[in-house]
Amino acid sequence: MKVYQCDNCEYASVSKKYRCASCHTGQLQEQTVSSKGNVYSYTDIHIAPAEFAHLAPYTIALVQLNETRAKVAVRMNTEVSIGDAVDFDRMEGGAYIYSKC
Repeated sequence: MKVYQCDNCEYASVSKKYRCASCHTGQLQEQTVSSKGNVYSYTDIHIAPAEFAHLAPYTIALVQLNETRAKVAVRMNTEVSIGDAVDFDRMEGGAYIYSKC
């Protein structure tokens, strides 16, 4: 998985930006890191927006990736708890789909 790490501070993001959103002076350098991580937070969606209604109910999780400070929002294909080890499964409709390890 690609992340972008600031060369001036500890900020990391999975989306490419021109300048660091934290210190506003650093440049973001592309790094390849493991797609594995741990569930930092999650929520179950029961009433979804119209474009995602066919998926409901589903779980969205914030995953703290290993090897970096970056967190990524993902859709889970299994039930999870905070702290669960998870890994990338596939891309679906532009969304990262993760599973428990």
